[in-house]
Amino acid sequence: MDNNKSDSVLLDGVRSALIAFLITLGFSLVISIIFNISFFEDFNNLMSGNLGGDKGATATSIVRITVMIFNFSLFNTVGTIKFGILIFIFIPVIAFWLANKQINRKGNIDSSNVIVYVISSLIFALLQFFISLITKGNLVEGIPINFATFSNLFTTFILSLLIQLFIKLNYKSDSKNGGINAFKNTYRIMGLIGIIIILVALIMGFGNYSKHGILIIIAIILMLPNMIAYSFFYMIGLTMEFNDKLQEALSKYINIDLTFENNMYIRYLAIIIFALIVAYIVFKMDKDKLIRNAIIYSVSLGIFMGTLGYCSSINFIDIKFIGSIEFSVSNIFLSAFIPFVTVWIIVLIYYLIKKVKDVIKE
Repeated sequence: MDNNKSDSVLLDGVRSALIAFLITLGFSLVISIIFNISFFEDFNNLMSGNLGGDKGATATSIVRITVMIFNFSLFNTVGTIKFGILIFIFIPVIAFWLANKQINRKGNIDSSNVIVYVISSLIFALLQFFISLITKGNLVEGIPINFATFSNLFTTFILSLLIQLFIKLNYKSDSKNGGINAFKNTYRIMGLIGIIIILVALIMGFGNYSKHGILIIIAIILMLPNMIAYSFFYMIGLTMEFNDKLQEALSKYINIDLTFENNMYIRYLAIIIFALIVAYIVFKMDKDKLIRNAIIYSVSLGIFMGTLGYCSSINFIDIKFIGSIEFSVSNIFLSAFIPFVTVWIIVLIYYLIKKVKDVIKE
């Protein structure tokens, strides 16, 4: 790479990081202002218990909640608290999509794109660390916030890099890479099936709808991406784990068992559906490049599912007046490992079938 191209790549990375950072910060600020104007006083009264006190929104609360939303959109943690609401992922996705539009228009992914994304992710993560460092303190009485940790710095870097790669891989629908096309087709088919499953479950499962209609509609909007992700995990044979307090609260509104422990046939059917999807994708691949495509396909699908497993976990420990809420896929490692292995099992089955056919022909 010559000096001019190196300078161009560096400038692209810096520009991408700054634009994405400002857009993410802008979205977070707007949400923070809405929250502060509409809900902050009630939220503060609930958390601190000081009813009647002058605890309205201030410039400090707006700034700190802005940084909280910024970090929540990247699924960063503060102490034991993790806010894995997937709808927030649209903030950095939109930010990086806008920041990298010019770069992503230029053909398929190459080494210069990857370098730009690495530089952009690193600068973005450093900016996240800086704003988190200068805004740490108490949000309200008894709720300290501090997102300025090296673990959050690392996860911000990794997630921003994965977001940019995901956008690039999906920017052109006519990709010539069989493995990437297989990955895209798989999560799109799973997403469509997941939406159908969730809509049926919501229609059948929600009780007392007339009494809590608005709250339920808001909850559905906020949690729909999470619920679709959870349907992905059921398709690979995993379940969701949540603590007793949350299960008790959910049972007031939902008349279905989210673990499906008493409906094993539904879980088996979901696993069969996933295996059939992967088999359909693998059997349609270019057979001359099957191993190469299978490597890209299995790695991409494994990383995607593992990232979903990490990002969709929710963990509130000993929050005042709320208690403890824990909700996550039963095993994050397996959420990445099972899809990876499934692809290779299907590939092996394909080769065995091909071998049997060859023997019969002889």
